[in-house]
Amino acid sequence: MTSFRPLGTGAGLALAVVLAAGPLRASPPEIRFDDVTKRAGVRFKFATDLQHGRLVATMGGAAPMGDYDGDGFLDLFLTGSVAKWTNPDAGPCGALFHNRGDGTFEDVTARSGIRSCGWAMGASWVDLDSEGRLDLVVTGLGRTAIWKNCGDGTFRDVTEARGIDATKFAVGLAAGDVNGDGRVDLYIVNYLDSDVEREMSYHTFQLRMPDDYAGQDAMLYVQREDGTFEERAAAAAALNHDGKGLGGVFFDYNGDGKTDLYITNDRTPNVLYRGRGDGTFEDVTVETGAGARDQKSPRAGMGIAVGDIDGDGFPDLLVTNFGGEPSTVYRNVEGALFDDWTDASNVTPGKLPWVEFGTDFVDLDNDGALDLVATSGHLVPRIFLFIGRLARGGGRGLYDLGNQSYRQPMKVWRNRGDGRFDDVTEGAGDYGRTKIAGRGLAAGDLDGDGLVDVAVAAVSGGNRLFRNRTEGAGHFLEILPVAGSDRRTVLGTKVIVTSGGRRQVQEFLLRPSYASGSWVPLHFGLGPKALVDRVEVIRPGATEPSSVFENVFADRLYLLREGELVLQREARKETTR
Repeated sequence: MTSFRPLGTGAGLALAVVLAAGPLRASPPEIRFDDVTKRAGVRFKFATDLQHGRLVATMGGAAPMGDYDGDGFLDLFLTGSVAKWTNPDAGPCGALFHNRGDGTFEDVTARSGIRSCGWAMGASWVDLDSEGRLDLVVTGLGRTAIWKNCGDGTFRDVTEARGIDATKFAVGLAAGDVNGDGRVDLYIVNYLDSDVEREMSYHTFQLRMPDDYAGQDAMLYVQREDGTFEERAAAAAALNHDGKGLGGVFFDYNGDGKTDLYITNDRTPNVLYRGRGDGTFEDVTVETGAGARDQKSPRAGMGIAVGDIDGDGFPDLLVTNFGGEPSTVYRNVEGALFDDWTDASNVTPGKLPWVEFGTDFVDLDNDGALDLVATSGHLVPRIFLFIGRLARGGGRGLYDLGNQSYRQPMKVWRNRGDGRFDDVTEGAGDYGRTKIAGRGLAAGDLDGDGLVDVAVAAVSGGNRLFRNRTEGAGHFLEILPVAGSDRRTVLGTKVIVTSGGRRQVQEFLLRPSYASGSWVPLHFGLGPKALVDRVEVIRPGATEPSSVFENVFADRLYLLREGELVLQREARKETTR
């Protein structure tokens, strides 16, 4: 395989960069998707017991992407649920789909050994041992499970052996190195104080709302040298106490090389913890403005998108919220403050009526600016709302907000190049025409053509796979950091790509979305440039580049391993631009 060796260490290069000069194209191509679910072979029927499950039955549905067998193509896992409350092990159980390399998939659940049944909520692909193989972590009601990748296409349950004893109601998961020892730590974002017995005690069709429950403290599992985990959320000052958390992400918001943590909470303020680098954190929500600033009451935070939308070198945030509440856009100002950029971004002019869940910032047309995708869907069908209102009395609270259709539209916004967006859903093909009760979302190039595709999990309307068919899109570069012989995690690696006068900064992290932790290559759109001028790499925990590469060929996926760029595959010839 072709490899690029670094030219040397870039001295004195600051992480912060100048603002981008705007879109690379005067007349951008039309972003368009085709629904390829059936012909891709993704056949999975999701079912959940809404009649008896109440709020618990409304929250699941994950679709994380990750290349678990290292063949260069992203695979897919879909979480199951409980179709009948009295028989939780009957499924539908989670399903693993192996990518054949051409965008079609094979259901390999049976031979993989993964049996993920019961009230699963979320799933994440994580290389827990930094050995180049992705493990699977499944969160849920009553149990969070770790499935160890054995390297031969099979997995085994090592939850208890690794010291994980998480029996609360968990949806989101964050993964990163909190103390700089090179090992992957896990943050389990627990939600509401409930369990199976409590849910079963409520009357049939009785609506339950987040306000009816107390929140549950989160759990921080720090990995020891022997691979077992120790719970240290309280000692780390990162409990998210009574936060009703749904999502979380480890990332470096201020460029100091230390792992920070952001958490979305349902009807309680979102939280930003600044990492000290020693495994402890400081709550900086108020001083940075990353929480419920200037809001009379906190919104119902659900999904998270992370990315530099305005080209200044610092990661911005978007949080999806409940119906009638606009998604909140937080613009990172020089790593010090998060400005409420919602109105200026034009993502949600006025009040968006939809109940939004999964989301991600990703360059859909390869012009060098991060676009935005999201999925929507109400918690329960209209008839449940009607019956629930009669049974509950006194109104339905937040259930009365926004559009109450159960199946709701997918959404896509194009970035103008400066952090402001245009809603281009209407012209986005099947993506813009689809209405589902969506939950989890993942974005990545599934068929190797250099365009980012989208997978969506839904509790109603069917799980979907959308292939990106944007004609006239630009060139691209993909880089996947892979652990080396030192067995240190690659989470937190930063890559700076300079091409055609535009510089892009991305951090390799577990993509949070909603309930769907994806481990996907960093994707850089390059516009008309087929040769990358410069690639700089900043190792986890560092602030200066350790490797610099020049004149890197575009339209390829490279592995970043042991300080070298190693070619894994070129884009499919029929689609290479």
